[in-house]
Amino acid sequence: MSSINLQLSSDSINEGEQAIRKELALQLYDQNIFTFGQARRLANLSVWEFQQLLGNRKIQRHYTEVDLLEDVKTITES
Repeated sequence: MSSINLQLSSDSINEGEQAIRKELALQLYDQNIFTFGQARRLANLSVWEFQQLLGNRKIQRHYTEVDLLEDVKTITES
């Protein structure tokens, strides 16, 4: 079993659950543990909102085959 290192600032903790979810989502995405879709759902944000959050934090967007398949699935289900 491998471990991961996640850090929460006291500001995030004081701001409540939504801030904690966003911070966890960002860190899990940045460490390639969560896909974009998984992370944005954890953060409870739209695609656009999560992209903006990544940009604000200067976190580069990862786009894998899994992400592509997820996007295709979303498009075909609509």
